Amino acid sequence: MELQRSKMRTEPDLFDMIPRVARIAAYGLISVAGALVIIAVVLGIIFFSGESTEFIYMNF
Repeated sequence: MELQRSKMRTEPDLFDMIPRVARIAAYGLISVAGALVIIAVVLGIIFFSGESTEFIYMNF
């Protein structure tokens, strides 16, 4: 009884790579957008609160 030889590993097909690259790009875009939203919320809270004017014009 002969053992089957394992199939040679083929080069990844371009059409198989496109969904993977698109998914990675989408995750990256979502992460950057989420970080920008968090930064915008924090800056909005800091600059539009009443206590921020004293902090901005403070003499260091």
